[in-house]
Amino acid sequence: MLSDRARFRRHAKAALSEPPRVRAMLGALGEQAGAPAAALKDLRQSLNPISRFDFGVLAALPNAREWQAR
Repeated sequence: MLSDRARFRRHAKAALSEPPRVRAMLGALGEQAGAPAAALKDLRQSLNPISRFDFGVLAALPNAREWQAR
């Protein structure tokens, strides 16, 4: 579902009003799915760079740390 670029853009736009943890997890998932760079950039810029988030089972994603997983 996230590999569809248009669908991911819609999810990313909606996620900007969600808690930071949700935005970070969506960014990590989207990056793995090949999401558009512009949508990922917006998600990343919406996060406080010193915050860390509990990703739960998604912490196993190869890029979870890059998206501020603890």
